[in-house]
Amino acid sequence: VEERNRALIYKTRAIDHQDEVQQQDTDREILFDFSRILFARLETVLEYHDYVLDVVGGQERRERFSVATASAAASRRNSRAVAYTIGDVWGAMKAEILSLLNDYLIPKETQLAGAIDMAGSGGSGVKPGIRDLFQMERGAGISEDVESLYSQIESRFQDLTTAISSKKKESGTSVVIDEYSDQHNSMRHKMLVKPDIEHAPTLLNMALSFTKRVTSILGSVVSVPASGSALSPSVRRSVLRDVTASRPTSPGQPAQMYDTDSEADVDEYLQVFFKKIFLPRAEAYAMQLFESITSASDAFDIDLHAHFNGRPIFRSAAAVVPLLRSFGSLLNNLNSFRGENWGILLQLSHKYYEKCAELFRETVRTPENQTYTSVKWSETPDLQQLFSRKLKQTGARIRASDATAEMEKEIRLEEGLKTERSLHLNELVFDLKRLVCLAQQHQTLEWLLVQLNKISADRAQVLSKYEGPTSAALLKRHEADKSKIVGRYSALSVQCLMVLRIEVRAHCTYYLDLATREGSYYLENDAVEPDQYVQALNADVSAIEEKMENFLPSDKLALVFGGISVLMAHILIANTRYIRHFNDAGNRKMIRNILALQQNLTNIALPEESGLDKARRFYELYDLGADGILKHIAENGPGFSFDYYRRLIDFAYLGSGQTGDLSLGRANNLMEAKNKEQYENHINRLRDLLSQAQGAGMPKSRPASAVQRSIAASPRPVSEQAGNN
Repeated sequence: VEERNRALIYKTRAIDHQDEVQQQDTDREILFDFSRILFARLETVLEYHDYVLDVVGGQERRERFSVATASAAASRRNSRAVAYTIGDVWGAMKAEILSLLNDYLIPKETQLAGAIDMAGSGGSGVKPGIRDLFQMERGAGISEDVESLYSQIESRFQDLTTAISSKKKESGTSVVIDEYSDQHNSMRHKMLVKPDIEHAPTLLNMALSFTKRVTSILGSVVSVPASGSALSPSVRRSVLRDVTASRPTSPGQPAQMYDTDSEADVDEYLQVFFKKIFLPRAEAYAMQLFESITSASDAFDIDLHAHFNGRPIFRSAAAVVPLLRSFGSLLNNLNSFRGENWGILLQLSHKYYEKCAELFRETVRTPENQTYTSVKWSETPDLQQLFSRKLKQTGARIRASDATAEMEKEIRLEEGLKTERSLHLNELVFDLKRLVCLAQQHQTLEWLLVQLNKISADRAQVLSKYEGPTSAALLKRHEADKSKIVGRYSALSVQCLMVLRIEVRAHCTYYLDLATREGSYYLENDAVEPDQYVQALNADVSAIEEKMENFLPSDKLALVFGGISVLMAHILIANTRYIRHFNDAGNRKMIRNILALQQNLTNIALPEESGLDKARRFYELYDLGADGILKHIAENGPGFSFDYYRRLIDFAYLGSGQTGDLSLGRANNLMEAKNKEQYENHINRLRDLLSQAQGAGMPKSRPASAVQRSIAASPRPVSEQAGNN
């Protein structure tokens, strides 16, 4: 084999270590040629011994029926050596095959002591019930005698030992001691290729095929009629071939048909090697590779050469998935070995999930070891259901009314979680690296879900090829395991995206709360720029979007930032209850804030939303005055709630100290209002208009507004009365 494949062997040694695929293909071709010839010759040797034993048996039968005297027959029987059995030959072959598998499948650093130990530990290849004939004990009285005898033996064989050691040093190639040859030929045999677990499909399947081919020869292994031993070789092989054909050969047949404790399973030694030797070593090897991948300092940095939907993913994920694919393909190609052998893939998948979950927990923890508010909100069941619907509707066309209803519901849920308080700076994630990490993790998890589903589909396809309860049970178990691990990955991926969305909305709430609670809207001159908190919000949103665009596809980016204009409009309108003083210049400043927010959202190329138009229309109503607001409602219908309209009328009454045009309904100063009845008439008229438009009666009484409280109190400057609002 070495001479015939010399060019391939040299090619393998010359291949660059980075081109592992080409090297594996070359090694597989060499091993296939080697195993094909080896097993063909082993089969020939077994047939030869079977023929020899049959001839010997025939000679014995002829002697029993000869006319020789009894004394002569007894003399010949005593002088003839005891014949060996076909089982003895098969036992030696099994040991040699196990040694071969161990040499080529188990890497040197994890290689076992020998094939005999493997067979003994697996209960195959060694007859049960054998005990040691001698037991060596160490005692002070015999130590000197033992040392003396041992020194004589050592000196007698010193030359032979030295010669063998020198020959080992001369060879520079990989060699393995042949444990089963005689004393004169027990040198070593060359390794054609390096030991590698990837060789398993070639060698194990070839060994399994060989074992099943020689079943017809092994009369002591397969159960046959009692008279089978008296049959001729040709008849006996025909009977055994029929028996072998009726035995189950795939996982699709009932498991109870396999007699794993009986010698009837001629391939049991391979099954034991696969289960107790190869799989544990393969799992240890895979786990070692996994740990080296995930423990690297750059394991969770992005890999610029691995992308999903045009966005990079983690380096560790790009390395773990090929590992899963490799072992998945390996186990699929070894499906002739009974049972569900995918435990290692499940372990690796679960361990990588734990790594990702640990990274997520570290990312969403504050320096004070507290959890950010967005993470707490993301665990709310109502918000989770709402976000799941949004995620399913990504890219789909939905009615505007349904979208508006969902956005309003989301705002109400967030307000309920926030209550009346303002968000604190330490509750929010302002470190862009943390937000980027969440985006990268979501993208990586989405890619992993696609890859895990592909690997699982390949396994399900292999299992579905067979029929029977065993295959059905394995397939059902496989689907259950797959659903469990995919569900965990999917939940973590969704939470990463949900936290990003809530975080962006929390930033909007934080800055606009400050803009309305702490901003000044009672100005002597027009503001040149928007409020400082509005400018800070624009810069913050732009920075987050710029980073997210590099790591999230457009549909997920739209989901993270979608609806923030509606949220901004709601906060700017609802937070009018926190504005204590208001005048014309303050109203123009508020409109400037709205325009600045709109312009920023347009610049960052987010989906077109008209949410802020509603806030601008609201504050533009202020310029109409109290009567003008009522006239606009009568002509165009209501666009806001009763409370919002009443605050606008309050702003009109609690305006600047300058005199307004009362004919237009303007009462810029409370002292300029004709009387208390004028304000009450405006409020009652507002209530009637909204009742008529909605077809339902408005409440007859409302909590007293700032203007009502000012009128009921002693006459003081309007600003002092409004300050209590």
